[in-house]
This record gives sequence, C-alpha cells and structure tokens, in this order.
Amino acid sequence: MRGAPSGPVGVPGSERHRPTQGDPRRDVSQCRRFFKSGGRDCCSAVLSLACTSFAPEVQWIVDNGFPDCSMLPDPDSFHLVSWSRCPPGQDGAASIGQVICSSAWHDGTPVQFDSRNAAKRQIERLAGHGLALYSAVELEWRLFIKPKEDVAEYTWHESRVDPYCSILAHKYEPLLLDIHQALQSAGLRVEALHTEFGCGQMEVTMAPKWGICGPDEGFLYRDIVRQVAQNHGYIVSFMAVPCSGEAGSGLHFNHSLWSADRRANAFFDAAQERKMSAVMRHWLAGLIHHSAAIAALTSPTVNCYRRLHLPFTPDFADWAVQSRNATFRVKLGSDANPGGSYIENRMPSSAANAYIVTAATLAAGLDGLERQLTLPPEGSRDAGRLPSSMEEALAALEADTVMQQALGPQLIEFYVTLKRQFDLGLVQASMPTSDDAKKLAWERAQYLENL
Repeated sequence: MRGAPSGPVGVPGSERHRPTQGDPRRDVSQCRRFFKSGGRDCCSAVLSLACTSFAPEVQWIVDNGFPDCSMLPDPDSFHLVSWSRCPPGQDGAASIGQVICSSAWHDGTPVQFDSRNAAKRQIERLAGHGLALYSAVELEWRLFIKPKEDVAEYTWHESRVDPYCSILAHKYEPLLLDIHQALQSAGLRVEALHTEFGCGQMEVTMAPKWGICGPDEGFLYRDIVRQVAQNHGYIVSFMAVPCSGEAGSGLHFNHSLWSADRRANAFFDAAQERKMSAVMRHWLAGLIHHSAAIAALTSPTVNCYRRLHLPFTPDFADWAVQSRNATFRVKLGSDANPGGSYIENRMPSSAANAYIVTAATLAAGLDGLERQLTLPPEGSRDAGRLPSSMEEALAALEADTVMQQALGPQLIEFYVTLKRQFDLGLVQASMPTSDDAKKLAWERAQYLENL
C-alpha cells in the first residue's frame, strides 16, 4: 500500500495486486487513519484488471453489482518509501510510506481471486504437512529510453550485450546503487545485481524469505525497480521479449521446503541416492505432471510464448541437476551444507505475478507429494513439450481439474476470462498484419510500459 505520512509517521495508501500481472494498485491515505480503521474498501473488479487497466466482463462481478471488498493491511510489511520524490519530511512535512494489503469480503472471508490470498492458501496447505516454504525470485528486466514525441519506437538504453560486465556495471552505478538502496530500505535483502545476456537486460537476485514474505518481495521488487529507474529518466520493462533476436527475460522461482521449525531442509536426505529426499522427488514429479497448467499461469501474456523454447529457456517438462537447459533445475545439498538443496522453477516469464508463480508451483508440488507421484528419470522428455501458445496453455489449464480445485475455481475462471478477452481477444486478435515484426511492435505498444 502506498500513501503519504503526516508528522513522523508515514501515510500509506494501499497496494493492490491483481490475478494477472501482479502490478500494484494503490490509493493514498493518512497513515494513522488508515491503520486505525483497519483498511479501506475497494471495488473488487480492480483485482481483475489487465495491465493496461482493460476491464474484462467477468459475469460474477457483473451479477453481483461490482461489489466492494476490504483492503486489509499487513503491518509487518510497512516501510517508508526512501526513493520517493517526496523524501521523509521534517518538522511535520509529509512523507510516503507503503504497506501490502490482502483483500477480504465484509464478512471477513478472503477474496478467492486475490492472487496473494491464493499464495497464502497454498502456504497454509504446506503447513498442514508440517512444512514451511523458503523462497526467492531472480527477476530480469530491460532498460529503455523513452521515445521522443516524434519517434514511435523505444530504444535500448544499452546496446552492448555483456553479461556480468564490470564496465557496464560502472556505467550504471548510480542507477544500480539507488535500486539496491531502495530495495534494502524496503526490507528486501539483495544478493546480487548484474548485467545479463540481452541488450539493456539486467537482473537483481533476492535472498530467500519464509512463507508469504518471498512472493511479497517479488511483488515489491518490480514496483521499486520501475520507480527508481523512472527517477533516473529511464523506462524499465518486465515484458518478456520486447525485440526479436534477443534473449527473453524470466522470473526464476527458487524454493525449498523445510520442517515447521525451520531447522531441517525437507528436500535433503543423506541416506537417499544423490541425497534427494522422497519429498523432493514427489514434489518435482508434481511440477512436471502439471507443467502445462503452470505455463498458462506463469506466462500471462501472448508475448511470453516467444520466450519459451529458445536456448537457455524452458522447452520440455523436464528436470536435471544444475542444468540451465532444464525447466526445473535442481540444486543438491551436501552433508556439509544440507540447506543447499532447492529447486529453481525456470518456467515463469518476467511478466509473471510472483503470487501466482508461488501458488501454482506449490499447488503442483503438493499434488505430487499427496499422491506420491513418481519422478521421471533425470533429463527425460517423456512428459512432452511445454505449450507454445497461450491458447494451448489455457486449454491445458482448463483441463487440469487438480490445479483448478487447488487454486480455486473462481481464480482460474477470472484469470482465463481476462486472458481470452484481453490478451487473445484484444492484443492478439487486433494485430494489424501477419508480418511478425509488426506483430511484435503491436505487442510492445500493449505491454512494454505496462509491465
């Protein structure tokens, strides 16, 4: 949530997340009043908007008169916005604070199609198995120069492709250090910042956090990076593939499961082959079994499917140890470092909603755990290729009753409705030509500044 303080206390409004892109919606409130009242009401239809604010016609929302829900603050997430253009005030001047909200109906029931609530439900299911989630995101983005009024196209701010380059890092030191400082001041622990394999492409890697704090940080990360870059006169975009012939941008979801007391990594078993526990094997089997549905939920734009099936990007529903060619990259712990066992879900696009990434990954893994699914051999591609289009992915999601039931039929219905009406019905159906370069330019017009 976001707002402006009066006196020494910040004044947040409320950050709202949607079931698709997960970018925030907010209003500004006086801090004391906001917390004293326990939140603010908001039209629930806001939770179903597209990244452009296109409003899908969701029948349930229409039939129920576009009802209000309550935005309930999570006090532990409150922080001052150090990167604000209104810096913390002195002598009673205003400053800006921020707090994350979840949504609930007025009877206290959580809103099922709120993506943060969906992630929390899966984390609670994990707790029922005596397990805790420890997760973080690696999220790539691109830096652009905003076009002048007489220039239609965006340009890379950096045309040089040079991953981990010290000269480029030095060139962008003011921006990168401001991003680092802003993330740290918001309570996010940064592990690394570096240039990546595409023009203008960069990545910030976050340290893992427990429970809902992991996806919360993925959610805040996007917003903070975009705002800090804007302060420097740049545009940051999380669009997956803005230009042809370029590396796509992804959101890699690193996660492990631990005992409820957070002392033992449940993915590690010294007595098992390669020290992979039964929990890890069944969990991976669930991810592979539900890969097509996961693709629908973690590649939320038609542009995202340009990223899949490229070199160093997910292609098949497969797993392998330490391999960047696999969709699910497994890192193995050791007797000296049992906490080092984790899984990197490399499928999500940079446009994905961190809450939905978390919810979908956990729902699939839990099914593997609960049904004791058998893990295919390492490197096996028998589970097939990942979907190559949004139509194919949505069909797989609609056919996956296990994922629908786990995530909530209403969330899936709202998500699919939005994808069919906006991404397929407006973006893809309105593409002006069969020329792929012009198609991509049309996608940029819809997504680049909105993601």
